[in-house]
Amino acid sequence: MKNTSNSNPLNLGSEPSGMRLLILAVLGTALLNTSLLAALDINRPFMVVLSCILVLSIVLTYAGYTAIGSWVTLISSLIVLSTLVFRNNGIRDIAVMGLIVVIISAGLLAGKTGTIIIGALIIIEMGIYGALEARGIVINKFSAENYFGDYVALSFAVGLITVFQWLVIGRLDNTIKNAKNELAERKKFQAQLQEAEARYRGLVESIPLVLYTSEPGNSGVWHFVGPQITDLTGYSPEDWQNDPGLWFSLVHPDDRQRILEEERQALQEGRMPMLEYRLFTRTNQMKWVYDESLVVVNTDKQLVQGFLLDITTRKLAEEQLTKRIAELHAVHGISETLVQKSDLEKLIYETGEQIRLAFKASNVLIAIHDPSTNLIHFPYDYEDGVPRKDPPIRYGEGMTTRLMEMKKPLLIDSNWAERSKELNAIYTNKIPVLSSFSVPIMTTEQVIGVITLESSEREYAFSEIDTRPIMTIASSLAVAIEKTRLQDSLKKELDIQEKLIRELEVKNEELERFTYTASHDLKSPLITIRGFLGYLEQDARKGNFDRLNTDIQRISDATEKMHRLLSELLELSRIGRVANEKQDVPFGSIVADALKRVEGQLQEKQVSIAIGSDLPTVCVDKERVIEVVQNLVDNAIKFMGDQKEPAIEIGHLPQDGYPIFYVRDNGIGIKKEFHKRIFGLFDKLNPDSEGTGIGLSLVKRIVEVHGGSIWVDSEIDSGATFYFTLGANS
Repeated sequence: MKNTSNSNPLNLGSEPSGMRLLILAVLGTALLNTSLLAALDINRPFMVVLSCILVLSIVLTYAGYTAIGSWVTLISSLIVLSTLVFRNNGIRDIAVMGLIVVIISAGLLAGKTGTIIIGALIIIEMGIYGALEARGIVINKFSAENYFGDYVALSFAVGLITVFQWLVIGRLDNTIKNAKNELAERKKFQAQLQEAEARYRGLVESIPLVLYTSEPGNSGVWHFVGPQITDLTGYSPEDWQNDPGLWFSLVHPDDRQRILEEERQALQEGRMPMLEYRLFTRTNQMKWVYDESLVVVNTDKQLVQGFLLDITTRKLAEEQLTKRIAELHAVHGISETLVQKSDLEKLIYETGEQIRLAFKASNVLIAIHDPSTNLIHFPYDYEDGVPRKDPPIRYGEGMTTRLMEMKKPLLIDSNWAERSKELNAIYTNKIPVLSSFSVPIMTTEQVIGVITLESSEREYAFSEIDTRPIMTIASSLAVAIEKTRLQDSLKKELDIQEKLIRELEVKNEELERFTYTASHDLKSPLITIRGFLGYLEQDARKGNFDRLNTDIQRISDATEKMHRLLSELLELSRIGRVANEKQDVPFGSIVADALKRVEGQLQEKQVSIAIGSDLPTVCVDKERVIEVVQNLVDNAIKFMGDQKEPAIEIGHLPQDGYPIFYVRDNGIGIKKEFHKRIFGLFDKLNPDSEGTGIGLSLVKRIVEVHGGSIWVDSEIDSGATFYFTLGANS
């Protein structure tokens, strides 16, 4: 049968196949020797038989029957060799050496048991053979020289060999057993070591840390990097180990010098470097990492062992918390601003500034709808910290109108260009917008504007969390705007009332002066008429016709003066109550018409006229403005004095979007203390001058009716320049 449990008689190995190879080696060696002896014709028949038996044993052993093969070999060899000893020369035969070989082979093939059995059989065999030869029963050619003591000595020798081999096999067994135990212990320790290493590797691979060993500095060699580095950065451990500069190249440029200095200082002080910095991944995504390490010394190199931990989530949470706190501060600050400020422009500007700083938006836009003009204005519009002046748009155009009509917040976190196009956005940004957040500015009754935050740096820059603080700001701003508008409206009403009161006071003053002056100036020609009527009666009775004609002329002049005075007073009173419809008229044609009316005076005084080029078109009551220019030119002619080369210049100066017209002369000029007085009713600086003193009052009234103003710039002997405007819409 097959040997499964005792196939290793020497215990030389734990596997049956190992013992089988050993037995096959012994059998093969024996087969080689018997074959060689047979070839040399030494006991050829016996050697041939023994060779055949060895072949059979080899086949049995190869088939797995090692014990049967071993014992067949040993018994067969013992029988063949014993037969040779008995047939040939007994103790003197060379086959006796073969018996010694069989004992040794027994130890190899059958272990301690085989050694004892084969040794005992050979001793018994030698004793029997010696006794038979000593009694003469067995005779060979050396029997005369052989003694029983020789066989006893041989038996003792065989016994010693058997015992020694038994002891050697026992020692070998113990050695092998100890070796096996030691091997088993080593395997057990190795298994434990592998298990511990597997546990450590599993722990290293399962914890969310990247363990590493590297040299410090920006180009230190990385000796070990945990596999989690691939999940963290997209680069494999081999990438880090093969490229010493990879780590520093991935650190955010703003953090590089800081962390190098912190690491150097910590190592110098013997502390553990604990760093926080931003790291870019293979896909250019930015992550925050925490880097903590411990200094170790490896031969002559300074190394740091540490770990990298992804703290992006924590940093984002901190940023969100900081942002929320800043937003709350902004809401609080804006609320205080809205309570304290009454200037609408400043109120909107400061609100926009605090929103831009608190929410870190690239662009902030505040749009306000003016219902009186139906225009949407942009009093606050900043792009990347730079103010822009966007022109107003008509309500119904652009994305702002759509947002006002929606009456709810709108978040565009991606595909901004496409989605804003659907909302009819009028795109004026220099840098493309990636995401935006808009909320309506609503009162209880209507939407009056929109607040929009835009980011040109990244998509998903805003979230629904931003809704509440921005809506709070928008609501507060709406209340403040309505309050400010009401205050402005009330202020305008008060200003109008105050203006009316001032005008009424001026009118009363003018009326008083008019009453006084009219009574004085009208009384003067009446007295003249009355006096010369008396002279007329006397001269008529006396027949003094020369004086009679003079009296009549004096009476006629007085009535003409009274008529002119009454006509100008009537004209002055009508301004502001009766006006012609305004029309677009080139100012050059107004000047031409006015100069025609004073053409006689200009020719008489030989005054040169210079008219400026590119005179604008104005929307005015043409006839009234002709009177303005006519009176100013007429006034300049009157006060030329003794000027040898009298000259008048008419032109305009563009300023703040509307023209300032002027009439300049080189006459006698006006003292500064009289600059305002000359526009008063009946105010004549020279009582002997021609006119009634109503001309400049008439000019002032016409200019003011057109929404403009008039003033004079003059000094004595330096001429005079009368400036006037005709209102922003003229």
